[in-house]
Amino acid sequence: MVSPILTTHVGSLPRSKELSELLFKKDKGESFDKNLFDDVVKKNVEKVVNRQLDVGIDVVSDGE
Repeated sequence: MVSPILTTHVGSLPRSKELSELLFKKDKGESFDKNLFDDVVKKNVEKVVNRQLDVGIDVVSDGE
């Protein structure tokens, strides 16, 4: 069962483990694959926006 998205939700939506790990590396100044990072960000934003559309939210957010 998919957990609901509250209409009162504000701020970041949950991130995938893969995205979280890449963000931690980026924030720490560690090396990371920029192309992979861009692909993972795109994939995660699409997933979050599509989830909002699937549940009928007509003003979507990328979570930020």
